[in-house]
Amino acid sequence: MPTPLPFPPKILAALAVVALAGCQPSTPRPVPSVPQIGADLKCAAGDHGYEDPQTGWGFCYPGTWKYIERAQSSSSPPGLDLTFDVTYAPATPQPCRSPSPVPSGEPKPASGSCSGQFAFMIISTYERGSTPDLQSWISANLKPGQEMTAISWGNAVQAGQLTDGRRVALTPHHIVILDLHSGLLDLETEMSARLGTWKFSF
Repeated sequence: MPTPLPFPPKILAALAVVALAGCQPSTPRPVPSVPQIGADLKCAAGDHGYEDPQTGWGFCYPGTWKYIERAQSSSSPPGLDLTFDVTYAPATPQPCRSPSPVPSGEPKPASGSCSGQFAFMIISTYERGSTPDLQSWISANLKPGQEMTAISWGNAVQAGQLTDGRRVALTPHHIVILDLHSGLLDLETEMSARLGTWKFSF
């Protein structure tokens, strides 16, 4: 019987490495325990999503915004206030243009945002409790004389805008108040255009 031909040492070493690799136990990739913020929101191109699982809501905002978020509990009524210090920070900052003179009697055109302009907003979340409707909660918890105009706000059960500009939403378990404080940055225009992107999860 003929003697088998010997394998070159390099081929034997390569076969050993392949065999050892095949015996290694396969471990699944770790899955992040925290869902990506705003991943399930349907935001327009260029917008970003913000979602807070604790408060049960999320929304889209311009991708040119940067924000610092602060949380503070409130006692009357009991709930949670989230404050967002918003700054306009485009990827390629442009210097602000000097406004063109407007002839007297003509409306002044809206000015665009300039890099570094800022404003802030407060989004408050309260337990709904046994409140049957939005007007009942407003009457019991806000200053008297606050009239409400019904609005559409995401998937809220009911929503309205108060005479002072704040927006109030009734969800199955919460009351949410959006209080915009436009500074040099016009939050009102940007956020009112995105009310339909809000998602109230409970």
